[in-house]
Amino acid sequence: MRALPPAPPYRAPMSVADAPSAAPVTTPPGAPAPRATRWQVPPAQPVGRRDGLSQTTGHLLAGAFGLAWILCPAVEPMPSMDMAYPLWQLPFDVGTVVSIVVAVVALWRGARSSARLGAVAGVFMALETIICPLAGHTPVGWWTWTQAALSLFVMGTSAVLMARSGRQA
Repeated sequence: MRALPPAPPYRAPMSVADAPSAAPVTTPPGAPAPRATRWQVPPAQPVGRRDGLSQTTGHLLAGAFGLAWILCPAVEPMPSMDMAYPLWQLPFDVGTVVSIVVAVVALWRGARSSARLGAVAGVFMALETIICPLAGHTPVGWWTWTQAALSLFVMGTSAVLMARSGRQA
């Protein structure tokens, strides 16, 4: 087997320091010296919402959903008798709170899934409306129908948003 001849040394520039320097810039006498330009952060481009709503509409809907959830227990009267809190109701209460908070934040931020999360929150609100008379702490009254209307508002608005996003895709 024959040995290969030795390779010539590699003479390409290896770093910025090895690069040839540029010719100095000369300015004519009496002309102002060129100023060094500094790098600046480019202006931020507004990022569009992923749910297809304008920012104002998304914020208004988020506020309306939050207000509807606050009004649901606010319109209900206090229990007519002294009774303990039924623990079987706890998962529904926690689910309702978590779902409405997640839906409001998603609507506020413009998440793609905000319509579905709003529908889940509306279903939980409707379940709470049904559970209240079943738990026995209040009878059915005007407040029940107000709560049902608020729950249907959240569910219906979310359904419209889901249908709207399906057409845009």
